[in-house]
Amino acid sequence: MSIVTYFVDTSALFKRYVFEQGSSFMDQIFSEKSSVYISTVTLCEIISNLRRLVDIDNLISEKEFTTIKAAFLADIGNEIIDIVDLTPSIILKSLDICSDEYVTPLDSIQLSTALSMAEKPVFVCSDRKLLRLAAKWGLQAVNPA
Repeated sequence: MSIVTYFVDTSALFKRYVFEQGSSFMDQIFSEKSSVYISTVTLCEIISNLRRLVDIDNLISEKEFTTIKAAFLADIGNEIIDIVDLTPSIILKSLDICSDEYVTPLDSIQLSTALSMAEKPVFVCSDRKLLRLAAKWGLQAVNPA
């Protein structure tokens, strides 16, 4: 059995830490012998989205925020999740993506980061438009939900 390489965008990775539709699929990815990569921008996106659950949506407590944030950072510290550094070439590729059709800046960076990897990953994402774009740009795209 070969090791599968996944690039997980924020919308999908969030399901590892906050139970919602697609969480079981994410649990499966992390229980497999696989390599899981994220973009540098995902660090800020995850923490910001968790904070939104406390401050705006009132869905989790401050204590839950701290616990979930610690679990996320532990996955990175323990190298369960690897980070693909943001480079000028990734930003330039994101300009190509944005020039081709409308996509949010962060989504174009997520996609261009995955495309920059030497071994083309399975692109895991919960956003339909981004899934379609990933497939258009030649990646195998999977929705965890």
